[in-house]
Amino acid sequence: MLEISFDVMQSCAIAAGVVLLGRWLVKRVKFLQTYCIPGVIVCGLIISILLSVLRNAGIVSIAFDVKILKEFFMDIFFTAIGLTASARLIKNAGGKLLVGIMITTLGSILAQDVLGVGLAKLLGLHPLLGLGLGSLSLMGGVGTSGAIAPLYEQMGAANATVISVMGATFGMIFASLIGGPASRFLIRKYRLTANKNEVDMSKSGENEIVPLNAKSMMGSVCLVVISAGLGSYIAILAGKIPAIEFPYFVGCMLGGVIIRNILDHTTYEINEAEVDTINSVTLDLFIAMTMMTIDVTKLASVAGAFIIILAAQIILMFLWVWLATFMLCGRDYNAAVMAAAHVGIGLGSGPNAMANMRAVIAEYGPANVAWIVFTPFALIVLDIFNPIFCTVAAPFVAML
Repeated sequence: MLEISFDVMQSCAIAAGVVLLGRWLVKRVKFLQTYCIPGVIVCGLIISILLSVLRNAGIVSIAFDVKILKEFFMDIFFTAIGLTASARLIKNAGGKLLVGIMITTLGSILAQDVLGVGLAKLLGLHPLLGLGLGSLSLMGGVGTSGAIAPLYEQMGAANATVISVMGATFGMIFASLIGGPASRFLIRKYRLTANKNEVDMSKSGENEIVPLNAKSMMGSVCLVVISAGLGSYIAILAGKIPAIEFPYFVGCMLGGVIIRNILDHTTYEINEAEVDTINSVTLDLFIAMTMMTIDVTKLASVAGAFIIILAAQIILMFLWVWLATFMLCGRDYNAAVMAAAHVGIGLGSGPNAMANMRAVIAEYGPANVAWIVFTPFALIVLDIFNPIFCTVAAPFVAML
């Protein structure tokens, strides 16, 4: 069998090509736009399937040197997430509603993991695979799955990375398929109506163009890197705690949280758009490197269990947003729209949540409280709690 290997720079160049080709696909395939599926995932999946088939057929084996860069992009991505966790912004958003959002978000994380682990044990799988098909993949997405699932493999859960990544990929499809109908069900069942006098804020800024400022952008890049540097010491110190596997990237994320909340008490203003850009760039490159190096043929041995667990998680999310999110967030029209958003982040990602809400608002009217508050706050809660929980809980779950 022919063996081909690419060095660090060549592998990074191929990953960049995957990102660009993915964007090209999204522009031309309506299905990907409708269901908010990132092109980098689709393109990376196509490449991983092709390479897996060629390797298993004994034709050619291609090796990429992505370990160092993949970890670097992952650490920067989570640092940028930490920099969005502003206690001041959370406090200003209002109390009772935020408590409801926090409870339902944390509750859904735990519910997904209990269901996933329980079904995995019932179906004869390693319990960590159930965690991988729980909040790790569905709440965390491909990025968190690619970061933490390799740890599960070290604990004995074979093929945890490919299973978790594929769970996250299919979850994004169902996040858009289920979100809108769940909200419509609640609106019709409880005869809810929108405030027609509100200005629809979901349409604001659609065509806004923000000019690039090199000096400001450099400041944001340095801020993220300095935060990651601080986080590295947190990771080193936390790693000395016995019986706990503390990932480096979680330390980086906490470094971002600390820096953000220190700067909130100074005159320094963080450019949210630039931090979000750094987040998006590093996430795309990390996902490209993750997707193009997984062997999707390893999913075949657990395909039946994979489908059963994923189907159960979809049903759970529908029931959860009805019986928990809707009830905790006010039982009104805005709460129904928040249910659509929760399905989006509960099975997919932030873009799925925003697309779900936009579709409901376009049909039934504006819901500005839901549009402004739910997704940003819920993402802050789950982006901080979920990776830490999925890591800290792993050794205990592995013993079940």
